[in-house]
Amino acid sequence: MRALALGLALAPLFPPLALLSLLFLPRLRGLSRGGKVLLLLYALSLLGPALFAPEPWALPLALGRLLYVLGLLGAGVALAEKAPKEAMAPLGVGLVLLYLTAFGATFWAFGDKAGEVRLMHPFHSPVGLGLMGALGVFLALYVRYPWPFRLLLGLLGGAVLLLSGSRGGMLALLVGGAGGLLFRGRGLWALGLGGLLLALAASLDTPVSERFFEAHLSGREGLWLRAYEVFSEHPWTGVGPYVLGDYLRGTLFGECFLFPLLEAKGLHCSEGLRPLGGLWQFAHNHLLQALGESGLPGALGLLLLVGGFLAAAWGEGLLFTLLLAYAAMGMVDNPFSVPSPFRGEVFFLAGGMALARRDPFPGALGWAGVLALLWALPFLYLASRPEPPPPLLAYAVLPREGVGVVRLLGGEGYRAQVWLCEAKGCQRLGWEWRADGPIRFALPEGLPPGRYRLRVVLFSQHRLALRPRYLLEEEVTR
Repeated sequence: MRALALGLALAPLFPPLALLSLLFLPRLRGLSRGGKVLLLLYALSLLGPALFAPEPWALPLALGRLLYVLGLLGAGVALAEKAPKEAMAPLGVGLVLLYLTAFGATFWAFGDKAGEVRLMHPFHSPVGLGLMGALGVFLALYVRYPWPFRLLLGLLGGAVLLLSGSRGGMLALLVGGAGGLLFRGRGLWALGLGGLLLALAASLDTPVSERFFEAHLSGREGLWLRAYEVFSEHPWTGVGPYVLGDYLRGTLFGECFLFPLLEAKGLHCSEGLRPLGGLWQFAHNHLLQALGESGLPGALGLLLLVGGFLAAAWGEGLLFTLLLAYAAMGMVDNPFSVPSPFRGEVFFLAGGMALARRDPFPGALGWAGVLALLWALPFLYLASRPEPPPPLLAYAVLPREGVGVVRLLGGEGYRAQVWLCEAKGCQRLGWEWRADGPIRFALPEGLPPGRYRLRVVLFSQHRLALRPRYLLEEEVTR
């Protein structure tokens, strides 16, 4: 247990240590019969679709994910030999070290302008860093550290969440805190701290703090649409774990990208990394990610697994709060996709600790339904908006030199995105434009002559998000 505690403290700075969790696979034998059935159903939902998925690497990748997740759950079972608050305590030490390196790295990259950009880390995005800040707040509230360290962890965690500008991290803090209220835990303190952070953000006149009050989805609509298209083409098998990113490449970011801090320092994907760029591109919604990777069986298996975690954690304030925080953020991000920089790993460690407490059935079924509704909320909201009249594609030009042009008829009130598609995937050109005039866009460098599909995705505007309304497509020749 001492080695496990040391690993938990060091893993936030040295994420590859999490691979040692495979040594704890035998610990799964100590689970209840219901716990073992839950893991068996999850394994079948992951491996079964991969057998028939169109991508040749689907089955080996599915097996790798399954072993890693089971290893993390086994490590969680081992941690459960102690009370959750005592078992998770070493993680707070690692989080403090992570926070300090984030502050140092951001200052190193931006110098005096560090206060004008989102807080970054060499191997965390600002979104992921915000979630790690929320984790520190929860640990400071629930774990009985010595009071100076408890204060330090809470303040640093709150500062990281605020300076990262992570709305997903704030969502995790608020929903996780609300879950803590169910057990008279420290949920009220978490909600109060969340309110204080939002008040501080409102008082700061910076682009980072303003992000907490921006009513848009930062381009996630395009990712959701593309992931749904992949699912609709392979509804029973998906395309395979870790392979969906190949179909999402170019939709929101480039074909391959590194963490923002590395990109800011001029480090970009090498030619050797470019073919692997899809491995770290996600659908930004756990339900759509599972549907795209493993079809309907995979989505049902994931819902049942996470529902089992929540059912088994019921009554234990810290575990339930952490698991619910991750689940809430899963509406708009992929916080427990693994492997990760020891972010998603914490979720499965907590899940293993929960399964070691009690049998997850029959509560897992009810919580799976709750999660399905939770993760579908963005799409239910978008579907409730009124339908405007459809525009028409007047012409689309893809010249050999210069810029491409698209013109719509009846595009008033819409925003448009332009994608260039080949056999397997689509690449987004530019960001987005008003659709009531000519849309001019630069072509990708080195684009060879040939036949392509030019797609124009039209979004209607309203308060919280852009809703994808119409998809216009034209075959063009360059």
